[in-house]
Amino acid sequence: SSRTAKDERDKPFVYMGSSPTEEGQRNSIRLEGNRRFNRGLFIIDLRHMPAGCGTWPAFWLTDEANWPVNGEIDIVEGVNFQSVAKTALHSTKGCSMDDIPLGTMSGEWDTATGIPNAKTGIPDMTVRYAQNCFVYDPHQWLNQGCVASESGGDSLGEPLNKKGGGIYALEWDPINTHIKTWVFTPHETAPENLVDAIRTASDPEEERVMPDPEQWPITYGYFGIGDGTSCPADHFRHMRLVFNLAFCGSVSGNRFHLDCKKQAEQFDTCNEWIKSDPKEMDEAYWKIRGVYVYERQWERQWVN
Repeated sequence: SSRTAKDERDKPFVYMGSSPTEEGQRNSIRLEGNRRFNRGLFIIDLRHMPAGCGTWPAFWLTDEANWPVNGEIDIVEGVNFQSVAKTALHSTKGCSMDDIPLGTMSGEWDTATGIPNAKTGIPDMTVRYAQNCFVYDPHQWLNQGCVASESGGDSLGEPLNKKGGGIYALEWDPINTHIKTWVFTPHETAPENLVDAIRTASDPEEERVMPDPEQWPITYGYFGIGDGTSCPADHFRHMRLVFNLAFCGSVSGNRFHLDCKKQAEQFDTCNEWIKSDPKEMDEAYWKIRGVYVYERQWERQWVN
C-alpha cells in the first residue's frame, strides 16, 4: 500500500556512495568498527548494495594487522555482476570443511578447477570443492578459501536491489562448533522471529525480541569450527566488522575482461571504465537499514 511505501521512505538508513573526483577517479570507501569479536550473531538489513561492472563491495570480519593468522569471514561480498550470495572463510593452514555432514546446509560448495601446476604451469582440470580455508592451498585459487554459495540465485547485486534488498545473517558460534549463514530476499521471506528481533532492537531491553536461529529455515552455508571439527576455533579470532566499496582492484579488476565483455570492447582496463564515469555507477552505493550484533550468553540465548 502507499502507506507502507511512505513508512519505508521515512525510516532512517545509512547511505554510502562514491562520486567522481576532480581527477576523474572515484575513491573507494571503507568503514571499520572498533570493537573486536571472537563470536557473535551478525545481521545486516540491506535495502541496496553496490552492483555492476567494476564494483567490489563487501561486509566482512577481519583482523587485517594479523591476516591471515586471525582469519577472515566474508558475510556479504559481490564482484561485478555476481548475483549469488556466498560466504567465504580465509585462514592459515589446518582449517578445512571436508567433514561437513550432508543435510546441514541448503547451499553448495564453490569449485576450484583449472589451477595451474606450481612446477609445470599446466592447468589441473580436476573438479574440487573449495572446502579448504587455507589461503595458499595449492589445489584452489590463491586466497579462494572455503566458500559456500546460496543455491537459489538472485540473492546478491542487481537482482537483490530490484527486490528492495534483503537480510543477511551469520552466526559465529565456536562453542557450538559452527558458522552458519542465511540470506532472505525479498524481505517478506524472513522468518517472523528475525523480523521481530530487528523491529524491537532499539526498544527497552525487557521488550526486545531476541533472535533465535533455531526457529529459522536451514542455512545456505554451514562451516564446522571448534572441538571435534577439522578447523580449530583459533583460526578465527579478534576480528572487527568492515564495510567497504572498492573499485576494480585485484578481483573485480582482474575479472574485467571476463565479466564485463561489453565494457571491455571500449575500455582496455577496469580503471579506465570507472574513470569514464558511466551511468551504471549510479548503482554503486550502499543503503543500509541496520546492522545488529548479538553475543551468546551462557544459557545459550542471543542478546545484544
